[in-house]
Amino acid sequence: MSGSVLRRLVFLVVATRECSALVGRTSLPSARISVDTSITYQEVDGLGASQAFQRAEDVLGKYGLSPAHQAEVLDLLYSLDKGAGFAILRNGIGSSNSSTSNLMNSIEPLSPGSPHTQPNYTWDGYDSGQFPLAQQAEARGLRTLYGNAWSAPGYMKTNDDENNGGYLCGVAGEHCVSGDWKQAYADYLVQWVKFYEEHGAKVSHLGFLNEPQFAATYAGMLSNGTQAADFIRVLAKTIQKARLDLAITCCDGIGWDDQEAMMAGLQAGPDPAEQYLTVVTGHGYDSAPTYPLSTTKKTWLSEWADLDGDYTPGVFYDVDGPGEGLRWARNVQAAFVQANVSGFLYWIGAENSTTNSALINLLGDEIVPSKRFWSLAQFSKFARPGARRVEAHSSASLLYASAFRNTDGTIATQVINNATTAYAVTLAVAVEGGGGKLHSNCVVPYLTDNAHNLTALAPVVLARDGTFQTTVPARSLVTFVSS
Repeated sequence: MSGSVLRRLVFLVVATRECSALVGRTSLPSARISVDTSITYQEVDGLGASQAFQRAEDVLGKYGLSPAHQAEVLDLLYSLDKGAGFAILRNGIGSSNSSTSNLMNSIEPLSPGSPHTQPNYTWDGYDSGQFPLAQQAEARGLRTLYGNAWSAPGYMKTNDDENNGGYLCGVAGEHCVSGDWKQAYADYLVQWVKFYEEHGAKVSHLGFLNEPQFAATYAGMLSNGTQAADFIRVLAKTIQKARLDLAITCCDGIGWDDQEAMMAGLQAGPDPAEQYLTVVTGHGYDSAPTYPLSTTKKTWLSEWADLDGDYTPGVFYDVDGPGEGLRWARNVQAAFVQANVSGFLYWIGAENSTTNSALINLLGDEIVPSKRFWSLAQFSKFARPGARRVEAHSSASLLYASAFRNTDGTIATQVINNATTAYAVTLAVAVEGGGGKLHSNCVVPYLTDNAHNLTALAPVVLARDGTFQTTVPARSLVTFVSS
């Protein structure tokens, strides 16, 4: 026996000891998942959520969460080692002159009298709990802090109210007796960013609208694409003058179709506002992200949640309800694969409630991570910022696949089994620049279903033909991580 053959035999024996099949493969329907890293798509910025409208205070113990459990929730949300490693936090830029109920404080609660009068900014170092939470998140590895205003302060708007719609004074078609407040609003937003940075939290992205098609009873502001473009041009110059390293986003439309409808206005004219944007943002409520927006910029699904369904924290699949984990696994995967998003944000990360509007429910001093949380974690933990989505194809109609190649060379393949039976799966990974195959002889599967939460299973060994033979359980999400 030659030395090279002996070395290969020893390698296979050791690999066989370390690797095993996921589960048995008897009498199961079969499918093939093919991954090709030579075909690349969008760059990943990450997944995340918000703690706006005083939900940050829920995590900081407002309703009895103990210091030890506060740290545990923060670890679950933002630590890569201990939790999901969420990369994006969306903080609300307040417009209220009080903090009653769940209102978010303004840094300029009282009108200076006119848009040309010296503003009187105030900073409490707390920002409805969002500032200390952002610091805790950044200490755990947060990559992106997104400051997003739901509304300008009421005195800057046509209806003189932060609530119930209204437009920013001075944008196309909207005039106020008090004057044009576009520059004052841009200064206001930039000052909020400066307060954060001066006190130790780096803001990377800035947005100025939230669901501008909807005149909500809470903070909000109406706008079409042309009106948003008017303000973006002012904001871009203001940021440049302040010498801030700050990306502009727009416009957090209430649905993907609503955001698409705003694109023409952002792209019109000799000085198109789109050129000043880094990310185009949209929500999933009125319409889901199932196609790419008409832009060359990165896109984020920046808010979506189950706001109306029954409380289903521990259900991955039962009746395919709106709050179930399998539904949200499909939502995330479709957003990345069909809409080419670079970021995906659920509405709230954690809050004290028994609803599905959060990923983690806090009940006094009890922590209840939902299956939605574990579904998002299976993407966030293994498709890291800077990763590229790569080609992934499934031969079975009820097996949905996505794949991402990280900057460290690891490849994460998510397989969603939407069927009522397990599948015997052949996973084939073709690697660009790696001799056409993986350097590792194993992939490690992580499983979430009704009985498992991001559970690491026994590694799966490379077959002689260079593929991995494994089983994906019924109604489950499995992420295969390889190097």
